[in-house]
Amino acid sequence: MLNFLISNLIACTFAQIVYEELSEVQLSQLFQTNVKQCSVLDKIDFYFIDQEQPNLNFQFKIQEPHYAVEIYVDFYLIGDYTEQNINIYLDNILIDQYQKLNKYPSPFCDDQVDTEMVTYFTTYSHFQQDLNLIIQLENTSKFTLGIRNIQIVPKICHESCTQCVGPKENNCRSCGLGVQLNRKTNQCVCPSTQPYFSINMNQCLTKCDISEYYDKQSNKCMIDKNIEQIQTFFWNSYDYNGWTIIENQIVSEMQDKTYSNVVGLFSINQIISYQFNNTNPFQSIRIRADIYIFQSLIRPEIYIQVDEIKTNINPIYTQTITGQNGYKVFHIDYIIDAISNSKISFSIIGDPNTKWGINQVVFNQQNCQPQCQQCSSKNTCQLCKSGYLLYLGQCVQSCPKYSSLYNDDTCKDVKENYPNTEVIMRAFDDNLIVNFLSKNVTTLASLTQNYYGTYYNGIRYFGGLKDVSIQLYKKSFYQLPPHYQVIVQFNILTFELNTTSQVLNSIELYQDNKTILIINSKQNQVQEINQQFVHNSNNLQLSLLSHQQNYSIFSFGISNLNVMISRCHPLCKSCIGPNESDCKEWIYDQNSNDFKKCKNGFIFDIQQQKCVLCPLGCQKCSDQQTCTECETNFIKQGNSCYCQSGRIDDFTLECLTYA
Repeated sequence: MLNFLISNLIACTFAQIVYEELSEVQLSQLFQTNVKQCSVLDKIDFYFIDQEQPNLNFQFKIQEPHYAVEIYVDFYLIGDYTEQNINIYLDNILIDQYQKLNKYPSPFCDDQVDTEMVTYFTTYSHFQQDLNLIIQLENTSKFTLGIRNIQIVPKICHESCTQCVGPKENNCRSCGLGVQLNRKTNQCVCPSTQPYFSINMNQCLTKCDISEYYDKQSNKCMIDKNIEQIQTFFWNSYDYNGWTIIENQIVSEMQDKTYSNVVGLFSINQIISYQFNNTNPFQSIRIRADIYIFQSLIRPEIYIQVDEIKTNINPIYTQTITGQNGYKVFHIDYIIDAISNSKISFSIIGDPNTKWGINQVVFNQQNCQPQCQQCSSKNTCQLCKSGYLLYLGQCVQSCPKYSSLYNDDTCKDVKENYPNTEVIMRAFDDNLIVNFLSKNVTTLASLTQNYYGTYYNGIRYFGGLKDVSIQLYKKSFYQLPPHYQVIVQFNILTFELNTTSQVLNSIELYQDNKTILIINSKQNQVQEINQQFVHNSNNLQLSLLSHQQNYSIFSFGISNLNVMISRCHPLCKSCIGPNESDCKEWIYDQNSNDFKKCKNGFIFDIQQQKCVLCPLGCQKCSDQQTCTECETNFIKQGNSCYCQSGRIDDFTLECLTYA
């Protein structure tokens, strides 16, 4: 018995976590024995078990809480394999027996014996960290089993559970540190003394960690990926550098001023301020602090002013401490556009006897994107920091799929080679079987086709080795936005067995039942297809159909499928090109001027195909989050517009002047 220990996470994509083994391009570089390389298609190899070694044992360590696992394995069946059991053991329990009742052999590996390629799949309940998988031949007489691409996909618990019976929040069996399991609802709930649940720490906290923030929608502490720098004050030490006190317009430096480990006591006439002096550019600042209120007869109003913008802050959590020296603590969390030398002020409005203090202040400086040096809008970077590449407004360490390096500091996506182009489908661009299965089922219909794909020379192709006379793939798109052109790109690999040089096999590419391309086979070679054609209908159907000549076994597979459309000008309903002059019919929109341009305060939304409101207070905007000009009585700060008085009419959304 051969044993492998796999303890590391191999791949994670589209929120799918996958543990993988026997997926290297060439297994012969890892193993000295039990590796077979096919003689017909020599780019196919596999690890095999047979009469001499009928078992293969794999040990995985799954770090994530889960309730079941999906198991995928590529099997290469060689010899007399019909009605022969392949036993699948999980943690020494026989969970399945796989066998082929009928043969559909294809001579891709050895001319002397029957060979067939299949992908095995099963799902089984499992929740332990350690997973032991055994693949065993029950009868090894005249039967050899090749094994490739073992992929274990844990079905993950809800983030609040440490053990579970399903993926939902109410499927928990156990909880994290300090978290209580509600036996009626099977949910993990934090106690009132520690109301914040941290996903990263998997425990309840009295407040979110300085690297996290409180998300109201999920009621949890979340990691903020846009935080560039963190400054803390008045936690375990008291550094007053940069802090001042303002009283009756007189500014003085803040001295050592503590009361019960809180910075205070301040009167309602006193304002405390901090002056930024930061060389690193940032877009906005997240301000968090604990405000302590002493000796107040009424609930006070808490104000934060950043440069010219003063805002009444609603606390996210209030805690009352009773006793002789009782007080209330207000946890505040506020985000506002700021600059590197912004000034931040804290003040209180309450009854004349109110005393207040502040503690555990956190300033999180945020950017439009992580690792961005210079932003062009709220969510778009235009220059990345050293060591990072700019890709579609984001900063990455290496160029993603469908892109290439440009000017040494930019990854250029293939869609940027065409004006005003949008991707409508990208698929079959990784080797994870679970992704092939989900994408194929939801996006592509095929005739007598293996949904799991074919692994060949380190790449998994949709389709591939099939002993059928016809391969037909179809993909339909509906309700496409106005466009004038379709671009279809993919790699195609053709397999020809038992053929002669005089035989010509081919694949036909159809658009709405019209032939647009004939692809002649190049035996066992990959061809890059890039086809553009005029198209302006709301619906589109693409098809690939194989044409197999007599006495030939012919099949094909595709990978890196990329389908794009070239869009019309905004508010154009029908066009022959991307420009305004190419438009043949305009969309009627009540919020546009002469149907060709959105009115002030509106911007064209590509997905909705209409003019939508800019952010509150914006007269003009470059996108639905970035203001370029402000309405009357609004002040532009950063990329946002703020009401100077803080009073906005609920009906007209106008900024009201001070009374």
